[in-house]
Amino acid sequence: MNYRKSIKVILFLLFCITLSQASVLTVLSGTKGQADSELKGLEKRFDDIGFSIAAKNEHLETHYYNKFKDKNLDLLNFYRIYDKNSMRELLLKNPNFGAFTPFNFLAFKELDSAERGDITWYGYLDSETMLNIIGETDESDRKKFKDMLSKIDKLVEDEMKPEFVQKLEYSGSLPTRALLKMVKKFENVDDIDSFAEDFIMEYDSIFTKNNFVIAGFLDLKFEYDDLDMDFEKYDAYWVSSLCHFKFSNAIFNHGEPQAGVFAPCSIYFYIPKDSNELHVGYATVENWTTTTGIKDKTQLAYMKEVADEVYEIFKKLGFVLEGEIDESLEKPQTVSHDLTAEISELKVMIESLTREVKDLKKIVSEPTESIEGRDPAVSKKEFKTPKMTIGGDRPEKLAAYYVAQPQTVDSLVKSLKESGFEVLSVTDILDKKTVVTVTNDQLRDSNTFLAALNILVNGSSEIRVQNPSYFAAAYLRDNYKYGEFKDLLRALESALGDMYETEEVVELDRLRDYNFMPNMSKFDDFVELDDGDDLIENIRGENSEKYIAYRLELPNGSILVGHKMRTKTNKFLIKVGEERNAQLLPYQSIIKDDVVYMLDPTFYLALSLPLLSMEDFMKIASTPDEIGKSLRRAYR
Repeated sequence: MNYRKSIKVILFLLFCITLSQASVLTVLSGTKGQADSELKGLEKRFDDIGFSIAAKNEHLETHYYNKFKDKNLDLLNFYRIYDKNSMRELLLKNPNFGAFTPFNFLAFKELDSAERGDITWYGYLDSETMLNIIGETDESDRKKFKDMLSKIDKLVEDEMKPEFVQKLEYSGSLPTRALLKMVKKFENVDDIDSFAEDFIMEYDSIFTKNNFVIAGFLDLKFEYDDLDMDFEKYDAYWVSSLCHFKFSNAIFNHGEPQAGVFAPCSIYFYIPKDSNELHVGYATVENWTTTTGIKDKTQLAYMKEVADEVYEIFKKLGFVLEGEIDESLEKPQTVSHDLTAEISELKVMIESLTREVKDLKKIVSEPTESIEGRDPAVSKKEFKTPKMTIGGDRPEKLAAYYVAQPQTVDSLVKSLKESGFEVLSVTDILDKKTVVTVTNDQLRDSNTFLAALNILVNGSSEIRVQNPSYFAAAYLRDNYKYGEFKDLLRALESALGDMYETEEVVELDRLRDYNFMPNMSKFDDFVELDDGDDLIENIRGENSEKYIAYRLELPNGSILVGHKMRTKTNKFLIKVGEERNAQLLPYQSIIKDDVVYMLDPTFYLALSLPLLSMEDFMKIASTPDEIGKSLRRAYR
């Protein structure tokens, strides 16, 4: 059977004997060798056919090796994609389409020593299988969904020019409960968005506590409302991409990478308008065990164990199966009274305070006179970390930040202006976390992301400021010489008073080519957000102020842009207990030659939060994609 005229070799891997009874799991296309560059090209083309990348997880095999020391793959990439315009109509008719909004475009390559290990394979779950899992029976809607996905097939053929195809099939039926749906009732709330945000934090914390990873997040209600597209059937609708790192390593990295077409799992949540009901649904792991050809009893037992754990967590969060009678639902509750969930939420709060408590232990308070701009009730602090020194020998390490005595926002702004700085913006990042962004001639002349410097008013606790030398070493690289920011540091000292180093230190020599770990993004791995001759016009339009914190024209003609992001996005800092370092925001983009770029968040967040562990970064795995979506919105 000839699937594509250009195909040179056709491979059929069948998981059944009776072909007439077989159903398709996926049709994977293949390219000879390691297809990193080809996949990069394909990634850039998704937008051409109306698809967006909701989340992206590249080279997961590197993380598997770093954590588990298992090396069985040369490449494992997940691209969580969806067609925003096409899916809206389908979601309005059937909310269960959320189980595959987004869905995973999988790419993998086994080791060269494996059979067919010299081929990179890529594809997605068959459209018929997706439709059957969600129970969609309307033929018109089934056709619309299939037509939407056929655009991907054409794009893959045009862009990748695949040389191989393998068709994976399964016999028998899908599981009885292919789609699990549950519901949780709640009392009337004044602000549905706040209710949803609180629940999302509770959900994220309890799943993270149980070693799951939130690998993506898509707020469809916000997306459609932001585009003035009707989605009023729902008070809220969002999708969380859930992954379990140990689980995925045990399956994908141990002989069954094709099962990745099901991962990460799209857990969709929605509140029907005026219903006081939060619904959740997802395609069950039983779909994996009945379709992917996995036979290993240990793997199957582990898959069931994790599937049962997910179900139990939702029960702890207050959900019951749709249609199941539960007396607890007769009296709607705002939150679950399950102690495990409450303890989990408290642990997140404790984690977010841990670093600040650690700092306070290093501080000795003593009575002091009232200082202009400071709350007289706040005692002067004696910092135990090293005091900033200007000049001297080239140090072995640099601190990312300096800390100084607390001031009010108004006092800080006044002092900065008196010290020769231009104040670009004052931005609320989180509750009691306000960032003042400044520039001056030396910063502007860098013509880089260094042109603006962020200073955090950390409540009544302290002032924290980015160390220009630290970020210059990472951004200017060979063009940076230690000591060239003496005047700038003196100006900061004039505005802030004595400054002290923080614990976030990195070897100076390492900053020139900094990355979190090998094969991860570096400074010059910029992310292209958009292009066109209307970029500047878009960020100066009448609606731009809700997206833009500041615009700064640079001497080389580029424009540096600081972006306002939703508090929901900024809360990634809380998840890893780093809200004290909110001065890493606003996130920046830069417009140059009709193209707009941002620093890859996997680089910038690692650079800005050098104390975070691999486990910490996995807690915010979806954050880089959320940041990208937020910044792109400004240029729409």
